[in-house]
Amino acid sequence: SSSATIMESAIRRYPMKFIQKLTPGAAAVLVILFIVVIWLATYPLASSLPQNAFQEPLNSSYNVLNVLFTALAFGGVIITLIFQAQEARKARSEAVERSILEMFQILTSAEFQETKNSAFRVLIAAIKNRDYGEYVASKLFAVEQLPYPRNAKVRQTLCELDGAKQAAADEQKFEQLERHDRLKLDDMMNFFSMLAQRESSKSIVNHVDFAYDWWRPALLLIAQMQKERKDSSQRIQTLCKTRLLIEIIWTLDIVYGHEPIREGAEVWAYLREHPLLKERFELDSNYDQSTPKTQ
Repeated sequence: SSSATIMESAIRRYPMKFIQKLTPGAAAVLVILFIVVIWLATYPLASSLPQNAFQEPLNSSYNVLNVLFTALAFGGVIITLIFQAQEARKARSEAVERSILEMFQILTSAEFQETKNSAFRVLIAAIKNRDYGEYVASKLFAVEQLPYPRNAKVRQTLCELDGAKQAAADEQKFEQLERHDRLKLDDMMNFFSMLAQRESSKSIVNHVDFAYDWWRPALLLIAQMQKERKDSSQRIQTLCKTRLLIEIIWTLDIVYGHEPIREGAEVWAYLREHPLLKERFELDSNYDQSTPKTQ
């Protein structure tokens, strides 16, 4: 039984590989040869059967030429399908190559580098200060947004991360720079959202490195707070239908080979123990309590 299973598996596997490697021209020749061979074998096979096996084996109802032309017509349909499948595979391959090139051009552009830097400054500030993290998460919804946390620790962190904020002449200029960085974070989330929705995303990430392992824990922190805010607010659930950031992360996790973390307790345990957050960016100890703040 085991040998039969192996043979059955080989029959399923190897013909498909063989068919995929065939050029359309070779496939057309094989189809025509197969039809002709079957047609030529029909007459001696019918002749060797008893006369009463068919009522009219070779008369007008079983005209030899009609059978051949019908079979060739059917073969033409098969050949057409083979050509179409070949063209579809080629088109998909070209689409993936174009996507890889487009993503590479985006990744290496000066504008995208500035966007990444600005967005990551916001994430680092959110890691270091829960008040600011809750504020950023609340701004992802159109309702129940928290006010900007005006405390010395948040301002000091933002100034340490960006010299332009430290040199801001007044409070208005400081707030403009802070808002600029948050809008860049929105741009990065939109970028990852589009990447997650592309059918060719797995092929793209195999060729272009977006440093997702760096972004993942920082984005997951904001995403979990956003999810908890929505889960705890009927108003947000009613008025805000935008796709949650954590759903985008789940999709990207699969693309990048990570196991998606779906339970809230597991997410917080992952975040609190992640070396990047805990050691590199000094995760705020206030994140030990995962209850989201309300307006």
